[in-house]
Amino acid sequence: MSLFTYGSLMYAEVWECIGLKRCVAQPAILSGFAIYRVCDSLFPGIIQAGPDDQVQGVLYHDLEVGTLVELDAYESELYERTTVYALNQDSVRIKCQDYVIPLANRAALSNDVWDSDWFQQHGLAKYLQG
Repeated sequence: MSLFTYGSLMYAEVWECIGLKRCVAQPAILSGFAIYRVCDSLFPGIIQAGPDDQVQGVLYHDLEVGTLVELDAYESELYERTTVYALNQDSVRIKCQDYVIPLANRAALSNDVWDSDWFQQHGLAKYLQG
């Protein structure tokens, strides 16, 4: 099974911190979604958006079912795991799982677009400390 990640799960340090084995990974894009910072948090959530919107992320392949069960618990009830189609670096459409903010939880997102470069430089260490 494949998983598209767009926030903290793009980073090996986070996978190690929660005790998960990383899988084969490649850059990917998820079209039709927008990414925002979760209110009062360092991490993001994505919501369905317009057809021209897209989210940059990482696509992990060959995940075991047990890994997804652990990630379901890690991601909490704020997110909903759904099936989406991401484009890999060769523009091949890949069916995968993803954690999306459902409409019922939209208020949990700020209006601030989440920036992965900022997170890596300024937020990752703090996020790992809990």
